[in-house]
Amino acid sequence: GGGKECDPFEVYHQVIFTGRKHAALKVNLGVSIEDLVSGHLSTFEFDRMVCVDGERERQPERCQLQINISKGMRPGTQFIFECEGDELEGVIPSDVIVTLVLEAHTRFLCAGDDLATVLHLPLHRALSASPCSVLGVDGKTLRLQPPQGVPIQPGTLLKCAGEGLPLSQDPSMRGDLYVRFEVVWPSRLPLTPDSTTQLDSIFGGAAYDLPPSVHEGAEEASAGDTRECKEMEGAVETEFGEGDPDDRPLVCAQQ
Repeated sequence: GGGKECDPFEVYHQVIFTGRKHAALKVNLGVSIEDLVSGHLSTFEFDRMVCVDGERERQPERCQLQINISKGMRPGTQFIFECEGDELEGVIPSDVIVTLVLEAHTRFLCAGDDLATVLHLPLHRALSASPCSVLGVDGKTLRLQPPQGVPIQPGTLLKCAGEGLPLSQDPSMRGDLYVRFEVVWPSRLPLTPDSTTQLDSIFGGAAYDLPPSVHEGAEEASAGDTRECKEMEGAVETEFGEGDPDDRPLVCAQQ
């Protein structure tokens, strides 16, 4: 720790004659998902109050402590540093209790032993079910190979086994990584008559047209309708999708 060490005789004297201990000093330490995967030796600073001038006065002091974050640890894990906290005349110095708090990540969500990420595919890649890749949390490239001829639907979920967080009980084993596919639609398509004909051929024949009677009573969707759809879409749970990921016809191979 950064402060003075506890004198066992002094502590004994305080316990016997006062029986009191200063309230614990609680500190949150932010950790990244990468820290939980690979481990990390973290040094952090905190402020405490120490006794000076024969313990009649107190003043703030900046201290440092080191914590060894091991692979497989989880948010909420606590470390206790005895007698490293605030001092007060006539009582035992307080303990410092450090709690690991998970920092927000730009690419991954954490759910227990598993991780989740989103992979955005342009429309033509989704339709052709082309092979693609995603970067794992440990920097390894994971190759995703959809079955040929099966377009990737928006929201399709893929499980990459063993690419999640190290398990607390056995850090040599890992949870899973879930990849959710989102299809990026183009804002416009510069189609020609020939390319339109090709699309009709690929997707099953001539374009379907509504009968004139339907066109006469049709109304265009307004911007308000679009906003309502967006609000409804946001209310749907999208973190891991629906259904059993093992039932999805996709496989994951490592490069």
